[in-house]
Amino acid sequence: ELLEQTGSAQTDASIAKLATTLHETEQKRRNCLREGPTPLLSFFVSDVLKCSTLPEARASPLEHASVSRFASFLSAWRTPKLAPLVNKRRSLHDERLRLMQEQLHLPVQQKNGKEVERITKELEELEEGIEQMSLTVDDFWEELAAVIELQSEMEAAGYRPDVVGLPGAPTLKSTYKDWVLNLNGPVQLLFGSPLRSAGQFLVDVLRDLGATHCQDLHVISVIGVQSSAKSTLMNYLFGCGFATSAGRCTRGLYCSLLQCEGRTLLIMDTEGLMSLEAEGGAVFDAQMALMAMACSHVVLINHKGELSRQLQDLLEICLYAMQHLRVCRIQPQLLFVLRDQMDRSHSVHEDALRLMRKHLSEASAKLELRLEDLVSLDSGSVFLLPSAFASDVNDCTGLERRWPTELFAQEAMRLRHKIFGCPTLGVHGLLDRRDAPDSAIEFSTLPDWCLHAMSVWSVLSRYGPNLLHYKAMQEIEAQKEFEDLCTRISQKRVTVDLAESCRQLLRSCAERLGKEASDQVDAECRSSLQALLDNCRTQCLGDLSRALEARRNKLPEAQHEEMKKKLQVPIEYQGDLARYTWSITLADALDRDQLKSLKVHFKAVVEELWRQQPTRAVAEEQAEALFEQEFAAFEQKCRERFEATAKSDKRLSEEVCLLFNHVLRQHRYSQEGLHALELVSPGMLLRAVSLFERDARSWAEEFLEISNMHQFQAYGVSLDTAPNERGMRGRTDPGNLLAGHVVQEMRSRLADLLSFPVQDSGELPSSESILESICKLNEGVLAMESRFLKKVGVRLRGGGVPFLNDAQLTLRHSLLKKLIAAEALRSSRQWQAIQNHRQQTEQEFMAMVRGRTSDATSAALLARSFVDSLIKDWLEERLVVVAGDIRARCLADMPDASRAAERAFQQSFVERNWEDVLEYVLDVNAYLHKMFSNLFEDRKSGIARAQRPLLVASLSGAFEALSGAAKRWSQQQKKASDLPNFQNFLRNLASREQAGAGHGQSPDVLGQGPYKLLSERFPVVADFRIEEPQVFAAEFAIRISEQLADQPLETLVSDRLEEATAKQQAQVWALVRGCSGLCPCCGSKCDKLDRHTTHRCSHHLLPAFNGWRVAGTCEAALDACKSSKNHDAPKRSDFSDHLFANLHEYLESEHPEWLPFPKEDRELLADSYLKAAWVNCRIPLLHRYDMVDCTPQDWIDAYEEPHRMLGLGALEEAEARLTPFGYIPEGVGEPQ
Repeated sequence: ELLEQTGSAQTDASIAKLATTLHETEQKRRNCLREGPTPLLSFFVSDVLKCSTLPEARASPLEHASVSRFASFLSAWRTPKLAPLVNKRRSLHDERLRLMQEQLHLPVQQKNGKEVERITKELEELEEGIEQMSLTVDDFWEELAAVIELQSEMEAAGYRPDVVGLPGAPTLKSTYKDWVLNLNGPVQLLFGSPLRSAGQFLVDVLRDLGATHCQDLHVISVIGVQSSAKSTLMNYLFGCGFATSAGRCTRGLYCSLLQCEGRTLLIMDTEGLMSLEAEGGAVFDAQMALMAMACSHVVLINHKGELSRQLQDLLEICLYAMQHLRVCRIQPQLLFVLRDQMDRSHSVHEDALRLMRKHLSEASAKLELRLEDLVSLDSGSVFLLPSAFASDVNDCTGLERRWPTELFAQEAMRLRHKIFGCPTLGVHGLLDRRDAPDSAIEFSTLPDWCLHAMSVWSVLSRYGPNLLHYKAMQEIEAQKEFEDLCTRISQKRVTVDLAESCRQLLRSCAERLGKEASDQVDAECRSSLQALLDNCRTQCLGDLSRALEARRNKLPEAQHEEMKKKLQVPIEYQGDLARYTWSITLADALDRDQLKSLKVHFKAVVEELWRQQPTRAVAEEQAEALFEQEFAAFEQKCRERFEATAKSDKRLSEEVCLLFNHVLRQHRYSQEGLHALELVSPGMLLRAVSLFERDARSWAEEFLEISNMHQFQAYGVSLDTAPNERGMRGRTDPGNLLAGHVVQEMRSRLADLLSFPVQDSGELPSSESILESICKLNEGVLAMESRFLKKVGVRLRGGGVPFLNDAQLTLRHSLLKKLIAAEALRSSRQWQAIQNHRQQTEQEFMAMVRGRTSDATSAALLARSFVDSLIKDWLEERLVVVAGDIRARCLADMPDASRAAERAFQQSFVERNWEDVLEYVLDVNAYLHKMFSNLFEDRKSGIARAQRPLLVASLSGAFEALSGAAKRWSQQQKKASDLPNFQNFLRNLASREQAGAGHGQSPDVLGQGPYKLLSERFPVVADFRIEEPQVFAAEFAIRISEQLADQPLETLVSDRLEEATAKQQAQVWALVRGCSGLCPCCGSKCDKLDRHTTHRCSHHLLPAFNGWRVAGTCEAALDACKSSKNHDAPKRSDFSDHLFANLHEYLESEHPEWLPFPKEDRELLADSYLKAAWVNCRIPLLHRYDMVDCTPQDWIDAYEEPHRMLGLGALEEAEARLTPFGYIPEGVGEPQ
């Protein structure tokens, strides 16, 4: 937890202290092997288990009498010590409750929480004492298992520890196996606080048991509230040995192994729900219930009284978590066992069960699932039990006496028959419904089941709290409503209004930087920005308050505060983004100002050198040394500013985590796939190791498991085509196959999804792009699992949740690495710009020194700087505007992917352009790209034809006006002057130009006067002294002409415009191309917008356009995709010769993203457009796909155009036209 927090001196000190403690504890743990066991543990091994510590000794049979006697001794020792502790705990609970009730009616000033805190702390210490005193036989086995696992751990690390005073691991495992099977001893699968799963010791024991008892494994579990006699029921039904007592008798999860009529039974007893002692509350209850459902064939829900709303809420939350955590490999059968029922007629509880099933079905429907796909729950899923005991008052003694009833025994036997079945009575049991061929591999053997249970608990304990902290489905719905409300408010007030206000503020402040003092502009900008943030915060809270007041149900204060905090996050993020952008702009302005000041300073220095040193050589030597010294100081200031504005790796990590976590919180309820994703801290992200940086074998061991060995071996054989060293082809080793082939294929499939695209500017992506990348990665992982892993007999461990979180962490890590690289590139470019200024400034400075800066030299320097300012800066800005205009015109014709796909269909099929129809059916994506490119070129040529001469004229006019202004300025100067005077002259001309008195000058063709442009773009140069203005003006005009003679303005503008439009074309195409998914039947393009996991298209074609033939006759398939005939027709696999029975099976196996597929009752659904297109394009298609022509004669009579219908070579011509747009010709296609 400390490592995940933001670093600080106090945190680092705590981490160092804990690391030292951890190291010391680990050393003590390892020393335990050399120190030997405690006397009590030695007594347990030698006298209770009868195990010898000699290496060659074998395990002797375990005696039930010894174990029972030892357990009774422990109970006799434990009971008198626990009794006073339990009584004290009860009195402390009563005292704390009394104090809390008294303080409810007191004013806030008089409330004293110190006494309550003292009692609470004392209760915590008391619970620890009770925990220490609750010593059972299981604790001894737990310690022995820990010793054996430590020994194995150290041996794996290369040590050979000597275990003193204990038998070897095989002896202990054999004895524990005897304890589990022969003595029916319960096994504690989950233990400790917080709960953790058993280790490798138990897996090894169960593996040995599974090798000798290989019957079908059946797992039965029980859940229920605390003190509802769950353990007693399981002992009574199955003969288990679970501990029973009043209060909390079962801690964690126990299981018992039994043999029954050729079956291996695993009975699970869970800790009681709704317990006051257990930590976790509702989360713990849901974890226990979900653990039972994920690891059992049958789950008994033991409940005293009638079916309650609280129990229904718990089951709804379990269904909710089952969908997202995906830990259930089978469909568990639920059976409600209602205890202590006086009236056991089913009509009493049928309505309650029917109502519960209705509510659970509605909850499943909200999750877009069917209840039957999650659990088995029918009208017979309830069993009524009477009370196990009868009681009455003894007439002689007046005392109550209790006795077991025969009725309970009979009903318990009926319950056994309901579970196991009874052939003699013709009763089919719940376990008989189990379909063995469909059973998951986790339930095939005992060790597989144990590993599955450990994996399930690992997922539930780590990722479950994100989903299981809710108490009811209504709470989830309410939370979703509130999240949607926050998203709408944030979208309007922050994403739109605040973002635009920040952009306008930064734009206006940036314009003021060159005219006013930077410090004043900076202070006003930051204060105005804070005012915008405060105003936005006020508006958001106001919108939230008004929306909540309109609700009938009042929102709890805690949830209200949580929503306020969620609204703060996007505001703070927008503020940080604006501040960072402003700091970069301000730093650039300060660099320009300081550079100009430096040049003015150099000019004064040169004049002083001339005055003091008449010798030129001496002046040059001093000037070079002085330049190095002054510019080094300037560079140091720039470096300090760069460091102040640069973002460290830690800060970038914080920003990435802030943005990702905000997206997860904001969209967790609108995007169901985000529920199982963890929030990541900056520290965790900085230390994260990308999936691509991990070893393939460790990746396979951590995330993959074999689900179908037959499929997996077949996959290995298909890859193992070369003979091995023995000269025969063998199956690949599973570990090598997973690491060498499966992991590599996974990496290649997910490579693009795990890499986050970042702009060269290094700006953080928007929330929308973050959400899109997260959802695409989730969809990609699910698609990879269903389309690849499932087919090769492999699946992701833990329902894929651990891998999904690691993949999302890799996505964040990818963004962080690219932002770090972009920040380094930005710093490098800043430094390179300073070095470029250094070279130019040094040239100016040394020119002043060597030639005493003649007027010709000053004119050349100013001319070169002016040309760079107008062409590199102003022209680039204008070209961006022109390219944006082209972009807008294209988007007006193709605003989104759906409209683009519709336009493609209209232009080809509706307008009866048969060549276009062939291009459409060959590759609709390439055809759309071609159509878009032609549209863009058409819009570009129209706008460029009009704008190119205007830009050339504006530049020519600006340079002519500049030369003319220099000449007019020289004529007005009667004596020596300087460059600032010339700059002021241009500003005066611009002012008069704007006032309409510009000496006959009119605005240029772009609506802007040339003098305003020249005054704004006056370059940063030293304040050179101009001795002869006329000479300066003449030389200035010559130098400008020379600069422009190297490359004509027409060519320059054309080349730059082509570059700008090419960038815009790529960006617009990325917007309008949409989803690339194609209908597997007819090849039509998916036209769904935004993020989606299932495809859909508006215009389905005839399957014959895509080469589909009727099986057996090879006739062209002329029934549209949606027709019932096409749905029922067999379909051949895309990857093999396998023939699917119908369209649904084909899509479910190879294209599940197109399900559900639309269906119409009519067989033939072709409209006139499709009929006409087929009739006139059928000849090349029939030849390409070797189809038999079965075109109806009435189609030919109505639509054939003999002079326009296409011939045999039309397909090859269409392929040639599409090749420049991404189409890859496949030669002669194979019929389907």
